[in-house]
Amino acid sequence: MRIAFLINGMTGYLDAEYRQLHKLGDELLVVTPGSPEASVGAMVDTAFSGLGTEDFATVVAWQQQPDPAELVAQVLAFKPDAVLMTSWNFSKAYRAVMKAVPAEVVRILIMDNLWRATPRQWLGRATHRLYVGPVADAAMVPSDRSEFYAHRLGFGVADVIRGSLSADVELFGSPRRTAEELGSRRSFLSVGRLVDHKGADVLAAAYSRYRELVDDPWDLHVAGIGPLESLLQAIPGVTMHGFVQPPQVAELMRESSCLLLTSHIEPYGVVVHEAASAGLPILCSDFTGAAAGFIQDGYNGWVVPAGNIGLWAQTMARMSAVPAERLASMSEVSRSIASRLSPAGWALNLHEEIERRRAAGGGRLS
Repeated sequence: MRIAFLINGMTGYLDAEYRQLHKLGDELLVVTPGSPEASVGAMVDTAFSGLGTEDFATVVAWQQQPDPAELVAQVLAFKPDAVLMTSWNFSKAYRAVMKAVPAEVVRILIMDNLWRATPRQWLGRATHRLYVGPVADAAMVPSDRSEFYAHRLGFGVADVIRGSLSADVELFGSPRRTAEELGSRRSFLSVGRLVDHKGADVLAAAYSRYRELVDDPWDLHVAGIGPLESLLQAIPGVTMHGFVQPPQVAELMRESSCLLLTSHIEPYGVVVHEAASAGLPILCSDFTGAAAGFIQDGYNGWVVPAGNIGLWAQTMARMSAVPAERLASMSEVSRSIASRLSPAGWALNLHEEIERRRAAGGGRLS
């Protein structure tokens, strides 16, 4: 099959997923910003490099907002069997493509948003027949929270494809981790952009308070950059690594004892799957889409109320007081849960879902 992706930037896990589609024999077209600075609202504090997507896919990397007519022509020339749109940020050109493809082409909106009952979301629900219906036949979602939102945008049960995101389990996967090894690391790890909604303020304040609660605190390693870096730089015990590529993130995970994800809002959080695959116990906020799928309280970590600095500090203290044998037990649970999903499984599921919808003539199934 021929599958076109209209996305808002390549990442390591997307590259891993697309590679598996290519291995199934699918031909791919990837339309994406050519650099983090390419568009208004781009995430300039991420810069994935060396992915090699061009080795197996045709990549259209734009530096300025795409012209709708030109992009429509490029995608139609590719003659896709399916088009997947993963971004609302570039709606004018991307929406033009979704409207222009023939009726038999399967059109899928990949969404990870969580329903938060904001005025904008209520507006989207009220206008979904005008705004969503004309551009998408199905929604692909990573979690039950996103599926709930998809239903509110008018997608029926048969029009939802589940499992839209997976970590690169080959890269992040770890052999069994022993109690001695995990216990000796004595360090937390945070991976993510240092911006407000990712909870960098909570991370800084909670870790500082945690150090006051315990006599022998664990260190904190931070992989990421952003405007809130200064909140963390002067705190004792903190090591700032800056933005690092996925292989280096995987190594940091194998050298740590626990992942922290303090986000105020985390629509999904592939990093949780990555950490579980690496055999880490995990602490993450309740407003994380991946929490329900990858964290079981007491078994491999704890879910903490978003923004509650006091409870975050206490839960860090709770984790660092866990005996090494229990850390190893938590690690095994994480590795087991992580094995449920993979890029190969993602690719096969998407391939089969597109085939099934093509056989039905395109359009919605509900």
